[in-house]
Amino acid sequence: MRSSKNQSQLDVAGLLAHGSLRGTTPLYLTPISAVIESVVLVTQLEAIQQVRPNTVVVLSAEMGSGGWLVSAALRHAWERRASAVVVAGSTYSSAVIGLAERLDITLLAADGDTAAVALAVAAEIGAALSVVDAQLARFARAVAKDARLGEVLTTISKELGGIGISLEYDGVVLASAGRTLREAAELITVEVRGANSTIRSTLTARVPASGVGNLRLVRSILEVATPSVKAAWLLGDFLETARAVPTAALSLLDRDPGSTGEAFEAKHRHLLIQLGWRREERYVAVWIHGAAMEGHRPELTAVLRLLWRKVALRSPLAEVDGGWLALVPAADRAAAARLESRIAARLRQALAELGLVAGLSRWFEEPPALRSVVREARLAAQSAGSKAPGTVLGFADLGVGAANTFVDMDAVALIAELTLPRLMASADRDVIIAAVASFLDHHGSVGLAAKSLGLHRNTLQGRLNRARELGVPLDTPAQLLSVHLILHVLRGASGRLPDLTTSQDPTATRKDSHEFPV
Repeated sequence: MRSSKNQSQLDVAGLLAHGSLRGTTPLYLTPISAVIESVVLVTQLEAIQQVRPNTVVVLSAEMGSGGWLVSAALRHAWERRASAVVVAGSTYSSAVIGLAERLDITLLAADGDTAAVALAVAAEIGAALSVVDAQLARFARAVAKDARLGEVLTTISKELGGIGISLEYDGVVLASAGRTLREAAELITVEVRGANSTIRSTLTARVPASGVGNLRLVRSILEVATPSVKAAWLLGDFLETARAVPTAALSLLDRDPGSTGEAFEAKHRHLLIQLGWRREERYVAVWIHGAAMEGHRPELTAVLRLLWRKVALRSPLAEVDGGWLALVPAADRAAAARLESRIAARLRQALAELGLVAGLSRWFEEPPALRSVVREARLAAQSAGSKAPGTVLGFADLGVGAANTFVDMDAVALIAELTLPRLMASADRDVIIAAVASFLDHHGSVGLAAKSLGLHRNTLQGRLNRARELGVPLDTPAQLLSVHLILHVLRGASGRLPDLTTSQDPTATRKDSHEFPV
């Protein structure tokens, strides 16, 4: 901290050396000088049980006259984490001094009136607090001049001697300043958002545990800085929103899924030019998507924009219908690959904690239609949504396989139930589905399909015959594509399908539940 620290923070050693305790006689001193934040003059033993930590407990002359009272006071003061106990000057037994040593609490004897000692300590604490008030007032004026979030956090860190300061949202560090500690730290946090916000955001200081200073002063500085942090955060949101208007407009204009990219750009050519898009520029689109898009959207948008700065500072992240969109210039394929790697390295963990995924469009040799790259990124993000939170997926890794994401599994299950009722009601449904799907995956090769399933080819052949018995049209080429799609979806949905193995027809039940030949 600044040089004012010695004036604003009091401790036992300092007051013994050149302060209000210099007239006392140490009976026992702790190895580490305790911080002093308050003082209390005790006339009744029970009053010690109400004192706050870091308090100098001064016993009245009457209480200090009995050794057993001093012993009891020491125990109570130790329980309350008092800084020191001051007693009236007298001769105390070695047992009392030994108890102070065992409890490791400073014991001082005053030659004069203990009440005078208490008044002197109180005056010195008052003077120190006035120094703190002046420091906080000066700091408030300084931090109020900062407009950007990074500047605010840097000012806080400098005021506290360069310690680490961070703004965190639901456990995600949005911005930070100061040094990173490699040792244990004392965390001091204050709330930044209002009490009505469900997701917690905090301003956190990491004070080195090896040299913990005036933690109350640290907390006071964080509290004074909180309005400036809020203002800088809101200003950042406003600026990011303004910069993201062109990107959001591009997404909002795309209301005709059937039109071509050329038709879209021809229709909005002048508007796109005015918004800043250049036809000759190559872009990679990034779409961030989450399954639960409702609730706390403004806060989440602010968080994502702060996180996005770690990836592409000059490409704004726009809040659009269905997620967040950014268009990042990429001059070559290597730049596009670096963008995907950067998103995975810097955002994957944060996206996972927020329950989000990201999708990227492909890079093209020739500048593609803007609308096309936006759609590719959105499809990639929606495909990533079927995987774990934090997934970063490029459309180039999907190809036509992206179509599987958009198959309505409930509709396919209903179609299967209506068109393949005996298969869906069969007790051996899952193994039959797996067998036929593998057979079709391997282009009708029984040998390759059996090998992939770890079966004998005769066993697989028996299951295929069983599928024919259950009404699967394996010998009708015109229906094989549809059968393949249905079985592929059913295989992926295994375990989520309704239990239809109990048929209303007893005869059908007995027939469909028998073991197939192997």
